[in-house]
Amino acid sequence: MKTKQQIIDDGREAERLLSDTDLKRFLNEIEQDCWFEFKLTETSDSDSREAIYMKLRGVEMVRQSLRAMVDNGAIEIKTK
Repeated sequence: MKTKQQIIDDGREAERLLSDTDLKRFLNEIEQDCWFEFKLTETSDSDSREAIYMKLRGVEMVRQSLRAMVDNGAIEIKTK
């Protein structure tokens, strides 16, 4: 289990990552590539479309996890 300080530190680092222009650009490029790839698939190619969807969900999960770390860090700071 993480200490309060580790949660706070993780929150600060997550906030830094969320505001990092390179990381934002990389995640946006991955999403754009996925949508481009999706448009090239046949409507009947469910395996490829599901794989692309999972990539998109992965990118969103990274963002959600970082936001959760920021929120958890903020909560720990308030209860310090």
